[in-house]
Amino acid sequence: MRVAIQPDEFSDPVHAASGNSSPRWAAALQARGHEVRWVDVHRADILDQLAGCDGFLWRHFHTIDMQQIARRLLPVIERELRLCVYPDQATCWHYDDKIAQAHLLQALGIPTPRTWVWFDRDGAERFARAAEYPLVMKLSTGAGSGNVRRIDSAEEALEWIRVLFTYGVTDLSDASFRAAPWLERVREAARFLLRGRPVHRHGLGPGGLHLGYALFQQFLADNAFDTRVTVIGRRAFGFRRFNRPGDFRASGSGNIDPDPKAIDVATVRLAFEAARRLRSQSVAIDGLRDGTDRVIGEISYTYSSRAVADCPGHWELRGAPASGELVWMPGSMWPEDAQIADFMERLQARSASSV
Repeated sequence: MRVAIQPDEFSDPVHAASGNSSPRWAAALQARGHEVRWVDVHRADILDQLAGCDGFLWRHFHTIDMQQIARRLLPVIERELRLCVYPDQATCWHYDDKIAQAHLLQALGIPTPRTWVWFDRDGAERFARAAEYPLVMKLSTGAGSGNVRRIDSAEEALEWIRVLFTYGVTDLSDASFRAAPWLERVREAARFLLRGRPVHRHGLGPGGLHLGYALFQQFLADNAFDTRVTVIGRRAFGFRRFNRPGDFRASGSGNIDPDPKAIDVATVRLAFEAARRLRSQSVAIDGLRDGTDRVIGEISYTYSSRAVADCPGHWELRGAPASGELVWMPGSMWPEDAQIADFMERLQARSASSV
């Protein structure tokens, strides 16, 4: 079979750094005797490049340039060209969009901290005046605990709401808060030069402007770490991430404990259940405790490959997430090897059904 790959490292797809997925995907496919075709999604002839291919893989990240291509191109490749795609839409349409994730997880009945998303200022302000603090404020995009901030009072919340619904911010730092009025003056000048054309950009992520919404989440005390569980098919890789010193945030801290004996098995089962309901090829969950309950703070289809490979083994689920047997499989495994194994099963099943 012929599989197209968009490289992680655009300048040198074959000898890219170990953190990239595309070289490992290519090696795994070629070891199975399949043909790899390197493609470039930035070119106008991308659909022509895919002619004659059976599948397409692209580990796209949360940068604006990649997202503006991925969100337009991947649905066409999957639904119209009918190629086998990784990640497929069920896996990635909500990637790096905390608002979409909040609605999706609630709709699927997946437990999370209580979350409130407001698109009108009056409603957000009424909520802020009546809420119990502390709360967590988030922007819709951001990784590694970026754009996540603890809010300790109604006054603080109201100030952020005012800025979010008037000037907008690029992030949740104090510097962005102070710069907001200056940025608005720049936008007003741009509107004048463009003769009234709007130049606001809503929630575009790193470097983009977040304007016209506010997202608050329940603050969960007494979580010194989160449990990151990555599910790929029927495999789960887990480790604990401890908070930064003097901070409530664990994502991106780099303080990781991969000891499987310390991993909460109930969180592993919750991750398997979330993956099942999401119909996800791959998902990493940030597991937290709300009292005695397990909840999921955020999800992502992509993650640090090295952190997963550093796990001393993984759990294999045999049966249903809540009651099936969890079998410990010792030994390191790169996530890309698991992704390709599942991808090829899907491709071969599709090929067999079309005969």
